[in-house]
Amino acid sequence: MTPRSIPRALGAVALVAAFVLSGCSATTARTTGTNDGEGVIGVSLPAVDDRSWERLGDALGEELRARGYRVDLQYAAGDGRTQFAQAQNMLTKGEDAIVLVPLSTDTLARARTAAVDAGVPLIAAGRDLDGAGAVEAVDPAALGRAQAQALLDAIADAPEPTDVAVFAGSRDDPDATTRHAAALEVLESAEASGAVRIVAGADAQSAAVADAPAEVESASEERARAVLAPSDDAAVGAVLALGDTVTRGVVAALTTPDPRETASPSPTASPEPTAPAEPDTTPAPRVPPVVVGSGGDAPTVRALRDGIVSATVFVDTREWAVPLADAVEQALAGDPPPDSAAPQPLTVERNAVQAVFLDSAWVRVEDLAD
Repeated sequence: MTPRSIPRALGAVALVAAFVLSGCSATTARTTGTNDGEGVIGVSLPAVDDRSWERLGDALGEELRARGYRVDLQYAAGDGRTQFAQAQNMLTKGEDAIVLVPLSTDTLARARTAAVDAGVPLIAAGRDLDGAGAVEAVDPAALGRAQAQALLDAIADAPEPTDVAVFAGSRDDPDATTRHAAALEVLESAEASGAVRIVAGADAQSAAVADAPAEVESASEERARAVLAPSDDAAVGAVLALGDTVTRGVVAALTTPDPRETASPSPTASPEPTAPAEPDTTPAPRVPPVVVGSGGDAPTVRALRDGIVSATVFVDTREWAVPLADAVEQALAGDPPPDSAAPQPLTVERNAVQAVFLDSAWVRVEDLAD
């Protein structure tokens, strides 16, 4: 493999665990099950249709059960209100600790307050939205820089400046804003040298595709269809999709028919007379854009394998299971969190799909069937 085809390990920030403790011991109430074991741990993750959270849920549940805990695993369907309700319900049921990968700063703050009131440890994970610390929190700036650099690598041989469109997540997501700012630092340097022109998404507000996390995937698809639609203007040559959900939306726009253009035509009463053939003035097909995204969802990996996506920046969330389970045990014991190194994001190109995604069982071959 050439150096560009080998997944690159990139810097990430490992943040300390954030525990909400009131000095009370773990509660004794239990959810349903065959026995109480070591206790019951509630886990609330953002969405089940995101491969990163699905794989984390499977791995963390398995690890906690191996240590004698029972697990109340729930997914919030991308909705902050649903996630807070899940956390409240876990506290009402008397669960011993909660692991929360927060959807929003507001959801995290409200869940922390409720946990303090209940005297139950809350372990924030994955995303340090409020700066108070989170277990295995990958720095969104590192992800943004990695994606922007992967895009520049992919267009390095372009004979002229490439027009780049940048898509980000929801406007109320501080991680999305941070990732966008870091990516733009890299792209603006390339723009100054004449390698690229940023034609869309140059600021965080215009790059954001939606107002709420649950809307991001469909909004990204709609934005991509609009930006990449044939027109008399110069074609966008590259798309930077900042976020796993954003990437899924862009991939859908590039790989599925536009539903607005596939409706059945109204039947006509009788065929019209055949007119003389006109010269074909259909413009030549456009060169597909270079696309760099993130994540390892099946549509993204399929598009990477098929050359529709040039690269994806990937974090294997299964590696979070042991540090998170350690953090749970430390929190229940009233001890400070253990030291742990956050998993490193990888820039994965087409010829690394087998090694990174298939050999590791992140996805199965059948998941990638058309």
